Amino acid sequence: MDVQHPLRTDEERLKFCDVYFDAVGAERTVERPMYREYVLPRDVDKELTDRPFYWLWVERTNQHVEPTTLRLAFSDEAKQREDARLVEEHQQMLAAQQQPTGYDILFRKPKQTERIDLGCFRLEKLFDSVRERGKTVSVCPAQAPEGAVHVPWMMLNGLIQQVTDSVSEEWFSVGICLANLQVEFNFYDKIAHIPMRGCAPSRVLGGAKHTAAEAVQRAKAALEKQIAQKDHHWAEEARERLMDDLAQLDTYYSSMRHEDDPERQAAMEREHQRKREQLIAKSTPRIAIQLSQIGIVGLPLVR
Repeated sequence: MDVQHPLRTDEERLKFCDVYFDAVGAERTVERPMYREYVLPRDVDKELTDRPFYWLWVERTNQHVEPTTLRLAFSDEAKQREDARLVEEHQQMLAAQQQPTGYDILFRKPKQTERIDLGCFRLEKLFDSVRERGKTVSVCPAQAPEGAVHVPWMMLNGLIQQVTDSVSEEWFSVGICLANLQVEFNFYDKIAHIPMRGCAPSRVLGGAKHTAAEAVQRAKAALEKQIAQKDHHWAEEARERLMDDLAQLDTYYSSMRHEDDPERQAAMEREHQRKREQLIAKSTPRIAIQLSQIGIVGLPLVR
């Protein structure tokens, strides 16, 4: 099956940035084809710029600083076009000054854009921010009137990892109804079509009859049962590779035991055992569940 990975196109990355910066309250001051300028709130600035000592100085000295503007280009054409525009604006600014100072001419440079592509610093910082801000959510249908009754669900999103000498990952999304402990797999996909908005958990949890701890235990049991039913041939192959690697390691150190120095022999034995333990810890096949998000979701009451 052909899997469509997100954010692989320039257009998808632009849309992602628009949604993110709108959600965190950044001001979109310039909007051109494949190009945006966003003015950042201070909390977002701290998350997206790697300058902790600067912010420590600002807060300790109670400085008033201008908010940061990000100039983001989402295609090579847009970057060339907007960099040229910024150079022209800089030259016009210098020409408008009656007597530009040496500082202005030598040190004040035209502003530049950032090219947003997979793996770039700024996009990675955006991902970090999304992960941190999205660890916990509480939402209900955007069109729900005030006082509407909701069915409370707990949503758990994360990764099932098959860990050996390499790691393969599979996303999961499990919903547990807090009214009756019903379990639904692929929960996010089933509710993704419903426009949501943030709301206080108290608006959703009025109909809850079970605790969060009970819901988590139910989800854990359901995931373990699902994992147990999967094909585990990968683990058998991993154990065979581990046994082969251990045998090669043992053969190597066995070939070194002709040394006559007892102290050297003892040191080599310790090294042998340490490398064996490291190899076993690294390559023993195992399954790990990594939770990335917990959400309280209020769904419409179907009568």
